[in-house]
Amino acid sequence: MPVDILISESEWTALRTRVKQPVFRDAVRRLNEEVDDFLARPVAVPEGPAGYYHDYFCPEHGGQFVFDPERPDTHRCPVDDALFTGEQYDTAWRWFANNRLSEAAFRLALRGRLEEKIAYLDKVKEILLGYAEQYAVYATVKRDHRSPGVVTYTTLDEAVWLLPLTWAFDMVRGWISKEEQEQVAERLFVPVTEYLVENHAGMIHNFSCWHNAAVGTVGVVLGRQDLVEFAVRGTFGFDAQVKEGLCSDGLWFEGSTSYHFYTLAALLFLVKATRHVPGLDLRDRPELRAMLRAPVECAFPDGSMPAMNDCWYFTSLMGDCCHGVPPAPAFYEVGYTWYGDRMFGQVLDRAYKKGARDSLDALLFGVEVVPQGKMEAQPSVDLGGSGYAILRSEAKEELAQRYLLLKYGPHGGGHGHPDKLSLAVYACGRRMSADLGTPGYGIELNKSWYRQTVSHSTVVVKGRSQPEGEGRLNAFRGEGPFQVADASVTWEEASYEGVCLRRVVLARPAYFMDVFLVEMPQEGQVDWVYRNAGMCRASVGQEDVGRLEGEGYEHIEHARRGIGDEDFQVRWDVGDAEVVVFGAGCVGEEVMTRCALHSLAALAVGLQ
Repeated sequence: MPVDILISESEWTALRTRVKQPVFRDAVRRLNEEVDDFLARPVAVPEGPAGYYHDYFCPEHGGQFVFDPERPDTHRCPVDDALFTGEQYDTAWRWFANNRLSEAAFRLALRGRLEEKIAYLDKVKEILLGYAEQYAVYATVKRDHRSPGVVTYTTLDEAVWLLPLTWAFDMVRGWISKEEQEQVAERLFVPVTEYLVENHAGMIHNFSCWHNAAVGTVGVVLGRQDLVEFAVRGTFGFDAQVKEGLCSDGLWFEGSTSYHFYTLAALLFLVKATRHVPGLDLRDRPELRAMLRAPVECAFPDGSMPAMNDCWYFTSLMGDCCHGVPPAPAFYEVGYTWYGDRMFGQVLDRAYKKGARDSLDALLFGVEVVPQGKMEAQPSVDLGGSGYAILRSEAKEELAQRYLLLKYGPHGGGHGHPDKLSLAVYACGRRMSADLGTPGYGIELNKSWYRQTVSHSTVVVKGRSQPEGEGRLNAFRGEGPFQVADASVTWEEASYEGVCLRRVVLARPAYFMDVFLVEMPQEGQVDWVYRNAGMCRASVGQEDVGRLEGEGYEHIEHARRGIGDEDFQVRWDVGDAEVVVFGAGCVGEEVMTRCALHSLAALAVGLQ
């Protein structure tokens, strides 16, 4: 008989009942579809280690290539179907192959146990033994980049890949021989985990959280208390991460909602793995509940998330929130079961009015009946730890809210963007002026455009992107028909030495005033940048401009210029809505408009 650790015998009994209940039909259907898809389009354990995930993006369009398990050496762009070849893409393809194998092993094991189908469990055994055989071969490949993995490109990837395999092993080991169990444990799990301990990130970071999750989960499954203690109580273990890595508002310090969910996924993996360990139930940590509440407090009215810093633009409470982790509703399945928080139930109810309740977390951890209740419109809020001042208008219908986000806080570490005092605008049920977030890190555009100040709605001084910095909130009033957010930032180093920016947003339900003050020690060019979706029309002249000078400005082609000595207007038609910028005229001011990559931009350029 099997020895079940991660899923107890009583939980298996409950699961066999749940799979027959109509409320979990979609989750069972998706589980079966994913298993069937893998069996129909299998992929073998790769002969060599994997490359960099972020290299698997089209260098022209920035979209992720379409992964085809049957074509390891040909890679298709999703935009124009162009095909790309080369070793860089082939090794990145192996990242997806490893991910597919790992996730498939978990699902095959779960379905095999639920249906008592040995063929599925045998397939899991084949995957585990395949990696146990290949691991020593992978270890002979020299890697000279930062934090190299053995099976995968980085130790981060290694930890993410290892976790589903560990759950799969725990589910099937009762059906494989003692010798095969020892082979998988001693030739795969032990060396991988010891390598992760030896090469632990050693800092407060999402890397460390994933390292901890993998190390601790293997420790639980193999009965290695030393690994569990390392993952939870170690210098950079779970306790340290939630104590030092969270801002006071509950958001992860890297300032990206994608990385917030990515980090939370790792933390929850460890909590799930240790929940049956006597004296080590981490579910009662208040930081976890705060991490689940924080995204709801800063979401746009439609449930999508502001794409600050290195955040994927698609991130949403209603669906996908990051690559490599479950969709956001899966997080709230776990959160609602553990904490019973009404807010989490409302997220689930709203999400499932739009999409199916089909995540594995719903099946494994969710309540039988999701509570019915209209999502309450969120109020204005200053998330002071992260530095996000959010002004929301009062509205009976949440989608009718006007939403303004003034970003003023910490840089966000290695995933921060140079966009102090940038502004995000949501109105009329859609994002109007939104941060673009990030594409794959492996493409040139990420550095030359997405990580430059000019791609954000803020101010650029002398054509140079802002240095790292942290601003402060001077005033905030979020209640009533007249709201205020006032923030400033000053630099004393680099190209912005002596520069002080101050932005005051005065908001009414239907419009807002944007007062931007710039102080600088010498006269120079100041660019106020505002980006908006839609088709642009300007009241000023339309003289063609040649190549613009500045960091990131090379991507603004065919700009058109007019003199802004007098008051001017720039309009955008966005579906059935219209956005109008009323600009105050100033002697020596120029107004430029241009379709800049993903959205239309207006630049008011002047001399100070």
